[in-house]
Amino acid sequence: MGNSDVRSETKPRKSTFPIVVLLATVVTAPSPAQVPWRPFSPGSPWNEKIPSSARTDPQSDSLISDFAKGGFLVNIDDWSVPVYYVNSATVPKVQVINSRPGVYGRGFAEPNAIPVLPDFIASPPVGEFSDNHMCIVDTTIMREWDMWAARKNAAGQWTTGLGAVTDMRSTGVERPWFDQDHEFDAHRSRASGFPLIAGLIRPDEIAAGRIDHALVFAYQRGRSEFFIPPASTAQATYMEMNNKTGIPMGGRIQLDPAIDVDSLPLTPACKIIARALQEYGAYNGDYAGATVLYADNSPSALQRWKGVLGKNDFDSVFTPSFVKAHFRVIAMGNLLPGQNLEHNQAGFVDFGFAGARTVTIDWLTSTITCTADGSVDRSRILPWFKTVRKNSRVTVQYVPQESWKSAVDLRRDLTYTVEVPGGESRTWTVSVKR
Repeated sequence: MGNSDVRSETKPRKSTFPIVVLLATVVTAPSPAQVPWRPFSPGSPWNEKIPSSARTDPQSDSLISDFAKGGFLVNIDDWSVPVYYVNSATVPKVQVINSRPGVYGRGFAEPNAIPVLPDFIASPPVGEFSDNHMCIVDTTIMREWDMWAARKNAAGQWTTGLGAVTDMRSTGVERPWFDQDHEFDAHRSRASGFPLIAGLIRPDEIAAGRIDHALVFAYQRGRSEFFIPPASTAQATYMEMNNKTGIPMGGRIQLDPAIDVDSLPLTPACKIIARALQEYGAYNGDYAGATVLYADNSPSALQRWKGVLGKNDFDSVFTPSFVKAHFRVIAMGNLLPGQNLEHNQAGFVDFGFAGARTVTIDWLTSTITCTADGSVDRSRILPWFKTVRKNSRVTVQYVPQESWKSAVDLRRDLTYTVEVPGGESRTWTVSVKR
C-alpha cells in the first residue's frame, strides 16, 4: 500500500512439504549473452537462493492457510511498477518536490536533481489514493530512483509522497528505521522499505528463460506494525491487517522445490516465475487487496507482455488449495517493531547472553523468553541488549543496567523497565529456562 509511515503509522522446525514429484526438472541455464542484468550484490538476500537446510517457521501452516485465501495474481496493467532506463549522465535532471515537507528518503532532500523525463508515466490508476509508483534505473552506474505517489501537475512539475535513491551495487537492504539518524533513510516507496526494483518481474528475464532473484509479493492480511530483515520498516494497520497475525514485511515464502513445474499446466512465463519461487522465494513487501506479484508495467514492458504474461495466468493452477498445500514460510525469528507501532516503543530489539540457545522477544506480551545451556550459571548472567530508541534508560529494581556490563540473577523471572527519552516506559519480564 505504498510507503508505510504515511498511514501511520521460535524455534523453527523442519519443512513438512508434501512430496509431489520425486524427480526435479533440470532447467538448462541460458547462455551468458542471454543472462539479463540484476540489481544488488551477489550476497544480497534478493540474490541468494534458499538453501535446502532453510527451516520452516513454526507458524507456517496457519500463515499459509490465511495467505492462500487471496488467489494469486500478477499486477501488470495497474498497481505495479514502471521501470524507465536512463543514462543519468546525459539526460536532463529536474527538481522533484516532496509533497509532504520533511518526508523524503535517502537522496531526495530538496534541492534535488532527479532524471525524470517529461514522457514518464507513473503506474495507474491515477488518483489521490493510488500508489502511483515509478522506478528510474541507470544500469551504467547501478543506481535506482524510486517514488511513491509520483505525480505531475499541469505545469509539468513533478511531486512525490516519498522518494529515495538506492545504490544497486549494494545489498539493497537498508538498516532498520531505528538505526538511522534520519528515520526516513530507512524508507523506500514500499511499506517494507524495499526498493521498487527489488523482486520485480521484468520482460528481459522472461525472454531469457530465467529469473535469478527473489520476487516480491503483497497481500491483504499481512501482519502490520512489525517487520523482519531484509525489510527496514513496517506497514501501518490498514484494512484487513492486524498486528497479531499474518506474514510481516520481510517474511519470505517458498514454493515446494520438489514440484515438477514442467508438469503443471502453466504458461511458459508462469513456469519461469514458479521456478524462481522454488529457488529464491518471495518477500512480503507491501499491502494489496489480493495476493499479488509485480511485473514491470512501463509502456514498453506492457507491449512485451502481450501474449506472454497476464494478470490471471496463475488462476487455474495456484488455487487456494494448491497454495495452502505447496507453499511454506521460511523461519522468521524475532519480529522487530515498526515505526508505526501502536504501543509505545520502550523495549528491546535484541537480548542475549553467553550460553543462550534461543531468545524469543514478544512485543505483544512484553516478555523475553530464553533457553540456556545447562552449564550456564543463572545466578550471574551478563546480558547484552539493544533498545529501540537510542538513549533509553534500562533499570532492574531502579538500578540502571548497561549492556555487557550489568550482571543479573535469572534463577527466577526478572523485571526490566525501559524508559524512552520523553518519559514513556514499559516493563518487560525476562525468564531463562533450561
